[in-house]
Amino acid sequence: MGQEARPEPATYLGRRIAQTMHFTGAEWLTRHEREREEAGEVMRDELKLKSGVNVCDLGCGNGYHTIPIAKAVGPEGKVFGVDIQPEMLDLLKVRALAAEANNIVYVPGSQTETKLPDASCDLILMVDVYHELAHPEPMLQSMKKALKPGGQIVLVEFRAEDLSVPIKPEHKMSKEQIIKEMTANGYTLTRSFDKLPWQHMMWFAAGQAGAPSIDKAPSSKP
Repeated sequence: MGQEARPEPATYLGRRIAQTMHFTGAEWLTRHEREREEAGEVMRDELKLKSGVNVCDLGCGNGYHTIPIAKAVGPEGKVFGVDIQPEMLDLLKVRALAAEANNIVYVPGSQTETKLPDASCDLILMVDVYHELAHPEPMLQSMKKALKPGGQIVLVEFRAEDLSVPIKPEHKMSKEQIIKEMTANGYTLTRSFDKLPWQHMMWFAAGQAGAPSIDKAPSSKP
């Protein structure tokens, strides 16, 4: 999402909040090994995006996922690229121009608000981002306002339960911790996908569990 000063170490519900990546390290987001390590194509396929839907890539960085998602939702759809570092959004704009991705809306967010329009998103995606939110509670409330009725949040986080995942502990989360934090903020787990190489992928709806607006037939996969 970005980097702003805050007291250290910051914690939330027993979890240490990780420092965010500075824009000067943006090249790491588009490293050649990332597809092998994270299976981004598989992850995006599991979103089951349809033409015309509106998606937010929250903590979009330089657009590793933003641009292919923009292609997936087509010219009738829209992708909100949100980041608190304007330099990241500038890098995304350059890559989007080269890719002719013209349906991206660039949103400079803050540490407490998404800055998204109310009821604007069918889906809000956070890939390796949620664990770095400096203020999870106000951000999750801001996301609720941005979701359309039936919209969902999808979290993709490195698995803390798997010691073989070569990521620093503060940049990993367990399913138990994710559910603990999302439930505390009024969200319900509706689906999970556990076949990514290193990450959990989990869908959450605000309030009671219900059918997602994007994936009409959710299922929990082993």
